[in-house]
Amino acid sequence: MKRIGAVWCAVLLLYLASGLISPGMFQISQVINILQVAAFLGVIATGQTLALLVGGIDLSVAGVVTMANIVSTSVMAGDNRAVLSGIAICLVLAAGVGLINGLMVTVIRVTPLVATLGMNSILFGLALVYTRGAPHGGISPNFAVFGQGHLMGLPVSTLCWLVIALIIAWVSRRTVFGRQLYAVGANPLAARLIGIPVRKILISAYVLSSVMAVLGGLLLTSYIGSPSLGIGDQFLLTSIAATVVGGTALTGGMGSILGTIGGTVFITELNSFTNIIRVSTGTQFVLQGAVIALSVVLYRLLGLTQKQQLS
Repeated sequence: MKRIGAVWCAVLLLYLASGLISPGMFQISQVINILQVAAFLGVIATGQTLALLVGGIDLSVAGVVTMANIVSTSVMAGDNRAVLSGIAICLVLAAGVGLINGLMVTVIRVTPLVATLGMNSILFGLALVYTRGAPHGGISPNFAVFGQGHLMGLPVSTLCWLVIALIIAWVSRRTVFGRQLYAVGANPLAARLIGIPVRKILISAYVLSSVMAVLGGLLLTSYIGSPSLGIGDQFLLTSIAATVVGGTALTGGMGSILGTIGGTVFITELNSFTNIIRVSTGTQFVLQGAVIALSVVLYRLLGLTQKQQLS
């Protein structure tokens, strides 16, 4: 609870500081825009949280987002009748990617960072081969509502993100599978000794991470409406940043989806503010890296303080 409270305090303080420097941040339209843009990162970060909870990491999310963008626009090609088939194909491909990631980590014993980074490179290469460097196609008109539509004044993409995040939050906290995720991340050997199917849990986490990444990619594709090579690269670092800022430990076994929601809003606020004051892209990456490092240090200190209080 302290971790969740800390990230939401950071969100509020950053918003107030940004508004004082740039009053445009206080406009309702800007708040809605932040929530709309945060939805794409939020869904992806939800999956990244699951990968981190089991003590792993998923660096293939960037490639999965690009895959969702390229495949969905190619299959739909502006035809409303192809919406379901485009979404279904993307989901099946994402599940396959997650399954391969999980098998490489659990069966072949490849380090998660190496396995998923290699998969990310493979996916980008396949996107180049498939499109020959010139992506084509476009979204179906009916599909645009998910990324561009509004319901009761809120972006549909934001509502989709919150529904997905809350469902995963409930699963991670209120089901046996969710408790097993935390147990495997905290101590896989102890989890195996008490009968938890560690391998299946790890594979499931990577499959869900890829599925969440493809859903975020589909929302983003619905928003921009056209294919774009490398569109997922922006989420490689930010998905980790949002998760870590939200209080999820890189070592596994600690974190929450509710914290990740706060971390997503924080990172999106930070990017929006730096864009308004015209900070360079390089400086944005520096800030994101600094935020990750600072978050790890602060949560580490918070953990040490709690241990001292208990002892």
